Amino acid sequence: MLSIVSVIAVFIASIIGLIIYFIPSIVAFKRNAYSRWGIFFINLLFGWTLLIWLVTLIWACEGRK
Repeated sequence: MLSIVSVIAVFIASIIGLIIYFIPSIVAFKRNAYSRWGIFFINLLFGWTLLIWLVTLIWACEGRK
C-alpha cells in the first residue's frame, strides 16, 4: 500500500509537471500574446513533444498584442 507521504509526493510532482508542461501557455497569457489561445491549444495537444513545446515557448515569447 502507498503511504500518505508517497501520495503527497506524487501529487506535488504532478502539479510541478503540469506547470512545466504549460509554461508556454502561461508565458503567452502573461505577455498577452495575440495568439495565446492558439498557443494554449497546441501546447495542450502536442506539448508532450519537446520540439512543439519549444516552438510554442518561442512563439509565446515573440508575439505580443
